[in-house]
Amino acid sequence: MGLRKSLDRLARKFGYALVKAHHLDPLYQHQYKGGYEEYRKIQIRHNKRKLENVWADETTLSRIVDHMKEIGLAPQSGVCHGARNGYEVQWFRDHLGADVIGTDISETATQFPNMVVWDFHEENPEWEGKFDFIYTNSLDQAMEPDRALAAWARQLSPAGRIYIEHTMAHSTAGAGEMDPFGAHPMVMPYLFFTWGRGKYRLSDIIEIPSKGNKKIPAWVFVLERE
Repeated sequence: MGLRKSLDRLARKFGYALVKAHHLDPLYQHQYKGGYEEYRKIQIRHNKRKLENVWADETTLSRIVDHMKEIGLAPQSGVCHGARNGYEVQWFRDHLGADVIGTDISETATQFPNMVVWDFHEENPEWEGKFDFIYTNSLDQAMEPDRALAAWARQLSPAGRIYIEHTMAHSTAGAGEMDPFGAHPMVMPYLFFTWGRGKYRLSDIIEIPSKGNKKIPAWVFVLERE
């Protein structure tokens, strides 16, 4: 079954149907005519265009650190996927005293401290079970979000957590070739349940009334390994 048909079946469970105007849909996955190579080129091009932009904010990151303390997680290592210029990487390093790295698909990652060039969909045997936490606000940039999440779950230490920041800007209204995956926040728990069977599960949702830099609400979905 094709991805669009699968998404349509899921949408119908919520009383929706996918139509051409995808900004009205509860979820959307952009299809690249040129396949992965087109996806990669587009991601790198937009990365370079937005290289100085920062989506992460201190309000949200601070609440994530508070959540770690609440559950007794004292991370020694972490990774921020799709971190572009490494803002969140440095913030976590400063506030946690942990060994935190960041990834980005663009070679521009090497311009910033503790950043590595890496496609976050890919497995890395050296990272298996290594990280006590994973943070991203870039799941909307995934060509295959289910595949990316499965890879991240394998990178977690047994007690680790994945923190996925999500806003209405990550919904279908903002989806397209630059941000190929879009989903309404209310649909995300269902996706985690469906995609995560036997791999990970949703353990908490952190509500952020207003991001410090964007002045919009955010939800941080917290996943743990099964």
